[in-house]
Amino acid sequence: MGTSTRIKLVHEGRVVAAESWQMDGHISNFAPKLILALQTIDQTDIVKVKPLLSFFAMSGLHEGGDDKWMDYLCEVDIGVENYAITVRGYGEELLFQGSLEAFAQQYDKPE
Repeated sequence: MGTSTRIKLVHEGRVVAAESWQMDGHISNFAPKLILALQTIDQTDIVKVKPLLSFFAMSGLHEGGDDKWMDYLCEVDIGVENYAITVRGYGEELLFQGSLEAFAQQYDKPE
C-alpha cells in the first residue's frame, strides 16, 4: 500500500483547492514541486484565480477518504505573507509549520 497525502490551498479558513496523492506521497516527493509552484506565482495572483481553482481543483479534497486516514496532510494558507505551511503526519503529528522559505530550506533538497 502506498503513502497517501492531501495538499490543501486555504484562504481565509476555507479550502480553495486540494490535491491528493495515493502512491509515494512522502514529503520529499511532493515538497520540491509544491515549493517551485508557490515560488513561481505571486500570492495575490492565486487569490485572484480562487474561483477558478475552486471550480477545477476540489476532487483532491475527497479522494482517499477523510483527512484522518492520510499519512501526510499539507495545508498552505495563501492569505498569509510568504504563505503559512503546515504538514502533519498520521495521527495529526505536527511535522512542519512555517513559511515557504523555511519549508524550502528544510525540504527542497536534491536527492
